Order: sequence, then structure tokens, then C-alpha cells
Amino acid sequence: MDLSDSQSDTDGTSDDSDKDYDDAEEDQPSLASNPFSQSVDTSSYPSRAKTFTESPTPPSTRPRPLSKAPPPRQQDQNAAPALPPKPAARRRVHSQYETSQAYTTDLDPGTTAHGHLGAGLSTTDGEFPDYSRSNRRLPLFSDVNNIHDIQQKSHGVRTFTLSNEQVATATSNIRIYSVFTGENVSSYGHEKDTKPTALMFTQSRRPTSLGQYLWAGWSEGSLQVIDTKTKEVVEKKRAAHKGGCIIQIIRSNTHVWTVDDTGSVFVWPEDPTLKRPTLQSPQQCLTIPPKQICAIAVKDMLWSSDGTKIHVTRVGSDNGGPKFIPYSMEVPFGIGPLTCMATIVGSGQVFSGHEDGKVVVWSIESREKTPRIINVHAYRIMSLLGVGSYLWAGFATGKIYVLDLRPEVPVVMKDWQAHKDSGVAMLQLDEEGLILGGRHQVGSCAENGEIRIWDGLMAKDRLTKGMVDRSKEYCRWRELKVLICSWNIDASKPAAQEANGGADRKLFESWLTGMDQEGPPDIISVGFQEIVDLESKKMTAKTILKGSKRAETETISKQYKRWQTFLTNIIRDLYSPMGVTFKLLKCSNLVGLFSCVFVRDQEWKNIKTEWTHVDMVKTGLKGYHGNKGGIATRLIVDDTSISFVNCHLAAGQSHTRQRNTDAANVLKKLCHPNPAISSEVVHPEVFWFGDGTMAMDHEVCFLSGDLNYRIDVKFSEAVSRVQAQDWPYLHQYDQLLVQKQKNPQFVLRAFNESELRFAPTYKYDPGTDTYDTSSKHRTPAWCDRILWRGRHIRQLFYKRNECRVSDHRPISGGFIIKVKRIDEAQRRIVEQQVKEGWLKVQEKEIRIKKMAWLRSWGWTDPRAESILDREGGDLAQVVRILENS
Repeated sequence: MDLSDSQSDTDGTSDDSDKDYDDAEEDQPSLASNPFSQSVDTSSYPSRAKTFTESPTPPSTRPRPLSKAPPPRQQDQNAAPALPPKPAARRRVHSQYETSQAYTTDLDPGTTAHGHLGAGLSTTDGEFPDYSRSNRRLPLFSDVNNIHDIQQKSHGVRTFTLSNEQVATATSNIRIYSVFTGENVSSYGHEKDTKPTALMFTQSRRPTSLGQYLWAGWSEGSLQVIDTKTKEVVEKKRAAHKGGCIIQIIRSNTHVWTVDDTGSVFVWPEDPTLKRPTLQSPQQCLTIPPKQICAIAVKDMLWSSDGTKIHVTRVGSDNGGPKFIPYSMEVPFGIGPLTCMATIVGSGQVFSGHEDGKVVVWSIESREKTPRIINVHAYRIMSLLGVGSYLWAGFATGKIYVLDLRPEVPVVMKDWQAHKDSGVAMLQLDEEGLILGGRHQVGSCAENGEIRIWDGLMAKDRLTKGMVDRSKEYCRWRELKVLICSWNIDASKPAAQEANGGADRKLFESWLTGMDQEGPPDIISVGFQEIVDLESKKMTAKTILKGSKRAETETISKQYKRWQTFLTNIIRDLYSPMGVTFKLLKCSNLVGLFSCVFVRDQEWKNIKTEWTHVDMVKTGLKGYHGNKGGIATRLIVDDTSISFVNCHLAAGQSHTRQRNTDAANVLKKLCHPNPAISSEVVHPEVFWFGDGTMAMDHEVCFLSGDLNYRIDVKFSEAVSRVQAQDWPYLHQYDQLLVQKQKNPQFVLRAFNESELRFAPTYKYDPGTDTYDTSSKHRTPAWCDRILWRGRHIRQLFYKRNECRVSDHRPISGGFIIKVKRIDEAQRRIVEQQVKEGWLKVQEKEIRIKKMAWLRSWGWTDPRAESILDREGGDLAQVVRILENS
């Protein structure tokens, strides 16, 4: 899942505690009219979550047919929005070109593609992909260690192309680099004051000439053909496009199409003697609208766009069929300007990327069909490329996503940071890489000129998936019980639990023994927020500018020590009568945050203690102060990786955007040592989602704490709904659920949460069951949450507890997770079989590519396939046999 892009800019607000934020609403009822000033009986609230055999989906947010919705809450006018603004809606302009009907989604206003209502949804929000399976492993070549990045000295790369061992770039001149050394091996110029603007390694009927000829288009309309073997310019045509700058060179079967910025398109056919397209004379010249920003070949059609419309023109004759009339289609209303296009062979579809992060899916055969809108991201899509069955998307953030658009719900298969601090301006596929070198190469070029080469077959992922799919053959699985406990304790001390005649202590004990019906847990993770009081936090913030005071530091340290001792003792006392003992694995603190992970004594031997690690991230005061932030505790049990993340995010009713930013920063910046996944100690399948350095790389990740997401209704309305236990109504205004539903860049979309079927845990008058009676009347909210992500997880319950010493109620969640132990000897056998199986798949892919190449040149002889097999895949020999038969 994407981390760095989740609204990383701050809204300029202070990151102090809840008490310092101005949460007041302009028209709040007075204390006298507070309908919830009496105690609320919470004993009848459902406390146990549904039991899932599969990962539970977020709860439905369709409301009951109750009274009308409350008016929107008055927002802080200076606060940044929770979602980035949509591009300004374009005014519809009637074109001289034929246009299809205005496209809209077939959803009612306010309804998502999956049928759930969401506050403020528009019909152009589109579908949202499933991010839960995404991993961030770099798709590098598993068997090639000497593929080099190309580092451009000039930042003005206009275009690039690649073929087998070569990468060609267009800057002030043409440069060709070796992918194996990264060195510039040759350069080519042209006339004074002209620059290369388009490049393409073109096709050849001779297998020995594949990747040999580079076509180059220039700014004044000239064309060149460069023989990269002899390093000579073998063809040149001045002013091939008179008065036009060549913007694109496109391969289409046996022809080459060239497009300029005035709208002229030339078709260059194959020379029967040279067995390749040449510049001798164009076969056809046609005209499309000028100033097109992108163009692609789709069968015998040229699809191009100026950013607001897509224009479709047939290239070549109508072959006796009805005369084809060029037509145009407008980008759906409310969608950002189009930036790029791509197609996937055999899909029957064209995909367009847009400035607002959406992908629009167009039907090739039927322009009357309503396009499908997929809300992939909130940042600009700069490049698209069809690779096999998947769509690769390059973003302005420097990330690349790999999307599978075949399922009903699109799936993000991979996302990774391809380029640092620079957008992915271009993506290119090596058309003959599989044939020439057995590598399905995909090149990405950043705005700063950096070029990186990726494995289009994603072999590492497929090998790891092969191992995971066969894990039953070399792993022994068993179940562990995990108890997650989280509470914002409002700076209370352990002694406060003795109040009310010891009633709160009993409630506290029940919080730590919530799995009594399932038997004692194997792991207990306890996370506190606001463990030190507000004044101490303010003083701590002052130390940034004024330096620390020893007395203050000692006071805070004593508070940590008190709670560590209290938790250790109470867990011992609670579980020892059951014959169960726990050891404290890790205890960590970050100003207001405090985390303890306890492990059952009998499990201690199963933990790889050398890989146990804790990391902390501050997000308060823009990363300088630890009153907000996160603590991650990583451990490996047997051969399964687990991460516990304790968070406290930005407070304030209107500060959703800052909370999103905090969540993204916590998950992005928490960093563990790389556990050497290539070693024999920790295998790649231990970390299914990455390399183990980030929290979300782990097979199992729990994220809990005071996430501070609020409910956007008036205080009185929220209280009446709580009294009626009308949870579905409140779900639709819960900020976290709304963000998961509406915001494609929201990092917590990758996590699951069981349905909230208990009263909001915030904000109470401490020591009572009464929601906020202060002048601010803060709306009750589910600030405290437990989220999870991973494989082989089943949640047993999700509930709140009734300790009253804080303005928050504690929450807890019980889980059963499956952990595996690898049989090393058996794994080696399976690994060898998986590798052999992958080699067969790779050979099949190469064979398919060779057959497609033969068909593209008109060799449809049914004997071609058997000849190819008989000749051991020697394409040159196959061509000689077919030419002589």
C-alpha cells in the first residue's frame, strides 16, 4: 500500500492534546439541555464481534431509514480538507468532431461502486481497488545481478526507449547506454538548434536484426534511422513532417507510424528488400486534431488525446468494409485532464490515466458503452503501460502501481517507490527483450532523468507466491491467541484504578483477561496513549526550544516505570492461578505513548529474539515532539513475522487530513533492521508484503491506539443515536470509515476492522458514564480503534471496557492467528521444484512471444509452432524454413 503519498502536507495546526484543540461547535446545546447528562447503561451493548473465517470487510455504512441526516458540521475554515480538491470541472464544449454521449457512472448520487452510501460521494468518484494484497518488493531480476540504472547528467529527457541490452534517450542529442554497465556507449546529433523529440527501436522481419535499428524524430520534423550495431545513421529524411515537431513514433505490426504536433500522421511500410520499415516513402498520410499529448496503436486504430477528448482514427484501408468515420469521446465529466493512455493486448480495452489519479477504462469495440472509472490514487498519473495481463501506472510521487483490472473489484498487486523525489514521467516495454535475452524488461524514466529497469514478469513475486502456495508441504502450522489492549489513560496513575472501592481495578483486570472464554492468550500487547499529563507534555514541548529539566524527565520516567511494574505484576497475578506465566518481551515509550508486549513463557523459545526490534516515530509538532506518533514492536514467532503498532494521531474534530498524514508518516517512517531475507535464517516468505523493514511488510500487522477519528454529527444527534444503539447510522459519519470508502490514498484502507457494535469510547467526564458536559460538548466518537492486516487471522471479539478514570474507555480485541514453522530440508526440495516450474513458465512466455512475433509478420502457417519446437526455439532457423517452404 502507498505510504508516502497519504496527504503528507500538514495543515499548520498545533499537535497538542485533545484539550488544547478548539473542538467547540457554534450551536452546541447548553449543559442544561444535554440529553446525555444522565448515566448511560452500557451493560446491554453488544461486546463480541462477529467471527470470520475470512478477512472481514469494513462494515456496511448504509443507514437505517431513520430521521433525516443532520446538517454538516461547521468546519474550521483554515483547516486543510480531508481529501485533495478535485480538478475544476471543465465546461463542455461542442466539438466539430463527432462526440459520443456524455458519460456518467450508472450509480445514484451518493452511492459508491459497491453500493454503500457515503457522505459527499459523487458519481465520478468511481470504484476503489483492493489494496490489501499489495506488496512493495522491488520487481528486480532474480537471476541477473548486473542490470544497472541509467543516471542522466541532463534532466531534460524528452523520451526514451529500450531493447535488450540498450537504452536510448533523447536530451539535447541521442545517447545510447548499456543496461549492463550503465555507461554511455554512443551519441548522435543532428542539425544546429534541433533536438530529438521521439525515439523507438523498430521491428524487423529478420530475427538477427531485432533491436538493431533506432528511429529518431526531431523537433523540426526530420527522421533518422540509426544502426546501433555499426553506430551509423543509415537513413535520414529531412522535413519528413514539414513544419511539425515529431512527438511520437509508434510500432504497429509491420509498419511504423509517426505523429507530429500539427496532427499529421505518416505510415511507413516495410521495405521488401531490407525486411524492415524504412523512410523511402510513406504509404499513407492522415490528419488528426493538433496538439495531441499522447497516442497509441490499438489494432489498426490510432487513439490519441489532447487531454480533454480521445480521438480515434483508422490507419490503413477499410478492407472492403464500411467506411470508417473518425470519432471523438469526451473524458467523463468531473474527471481530471487525461495525461496518458495504454492498452493490454487481448483485453478489448484502452486505459487512460488522469491528473486526479483516476484510470478510465474504455471499450475498443463499443464507444456507446459507459466507461469504467477506477479511483486508483489522489495524485497525478503520469504514465501507463500494459505489461502482460496487468496495467502498470507511474505517479507524480515516483511510485509505480501494478493493477489487475480483470476482477470485479480491481486489485493493486504491487506498489513501490521506483524513483525518489521525482515523478515517473514515462514507462516503456522492451518489445523483443524476451526473444533476445529472456528478460521481459520494463523501463521507467523519472522527471530527473533517472532510468530504472524492472522485471515485467515479476519473477521474484511469482517464486515467493509459489512457495507460499505450497507452504503446507514444508510448514507445520499452529494457532496462537493474541490479545490487543489499547487505552488513552489521560495521564492517570496505576493507583487511580483503586478508586470507587476497587471497582475500576476489577474492570481493569477484566480488560487484561478478555479472552477468558477462549483460554489464556499467548501474546498480550498493551498500548497506552497520554501516559503523562498535559502539563508535562507542554513542558516537554518547551524543551525543544529551552532545553530539558532533569526533574521533569525523572517524573515522566517514574510514570513509565510505575505502569511497567503495575502491568507486569497484575498480569502475573491474573494468570498465575491458571498455571500461565508471561514474560515482558519489550517495553517502550515515546513521551505520551507506552507499549508493552508480553509473551507466554512456553512461547518464549519460539521467538527469534535476534530479530525482535522496536522503532518509534514522532509526529507531534511536525515530527519534533512525541506527544503524537507511533511505536512498532516487531517479532518473529517460529517463521511468521508479527508487528504491533501503537499510535496516537492528531486530535481535533476537523483535523482529518492531519490524522491521515500522521498515519502515513507512522507507517512509512517506522523502520526495522532488514532481517536478511536472502539468508538461510529468514526466508522471503516470512515477509509476504516486503523486505521486513516496514511495519506493513509483516505477515501479521496490528495497528491500535487513539487514532482520533471523529463522528461528523452534532453532539445531541450523536448522543440520541448512541442511546438508541443505532450504530449503522453513526458508521456513515465516522471519519475513518468514510476515509476508507472515499479516499484512495488513505493508508489505513489496507487494514481490516471488525464492525463497531459498541458505544463510542470518547469523550467522557472522567469517573462517570456521562459524555462531555463541558462547554465544548465534544461529539462522542470511536477515537480508539484496533485494525489488522495479514494472512491467516481470525478475530474473536472487538469490545470496549468500562474503566472510568479516563475520558476514554479502553478497548480490546481477541485474535487467533496461524504461525508456521519451516522444515528446512523439505523447503529446499519444494524450492527446487518451484524454480523448475518457474523456468517452464518462463520458457512458455518466450515461446508465446516468438509465436506472436511470427504472426505479426504474416507467418500464419499452421506448421510454424511445430517447426519452432523442432528447432529448439531458434527463430532465425524457423524464418529460413518458412521463407523457403
